[in-house]
Amino acid sequence: MNLSALCCLPLLAVAFAASAQPLSQVDPASAPASTAATPAVAGCGRISVFDVAPRSKDLYRARLINVDGQLPGPTSARSYRVSPGKHSLEVAELIDEKQFNDLQMRQRTQRSDRYKTIELDVQPNTTYLLAAHLIEANRNDIIGQTYWEPVIYSQSSEACN
Repeated sequence: MNLSALCCLPLLAVAFAASAQPLSQVDPASAPASTAATPAVAGCGRISVFDVAPRSKDLYRARLINVDGQLPGPTSARSYRVSPGKHSLEVAELIDEKQFNDLQMRQRTQRSDRYKTIELDVQPNTTYLLAAHLIEANRNDIIGQTYWEPVIYSQSSEACN
């Protein structure tokens, strides 16, 4: 890159131009979420929000908001790669609207804290399926947030590249 051309580019553009890997080749969904508290261990695990949760068990879609306080990847991703070890997942429920009456729907949108945390000890080459569990007995406690809990409802061995 011509040095005289750099004088007029924003600093962010200069940083991208100087990087060894073009931005278009970076895949945020495959980048591991990292934390300073997690020791380095070979391999990785995956957290999946792919919606195959059985409704017969009152399990619904969930959105992974962050892993250890860091964004896990693009919101459109269905699977997130993470390093092995203990992680704190912040989760939002995406329970089907038809499960709630009009008052409950209004209460859901007016809540100030919509997220819950679940702790997960990720093992290498393991995929964990995340869901929101609707607790029928507490269905009316929207404001108190006891109507749902984030859960890992399934895990399977799967190579993580």
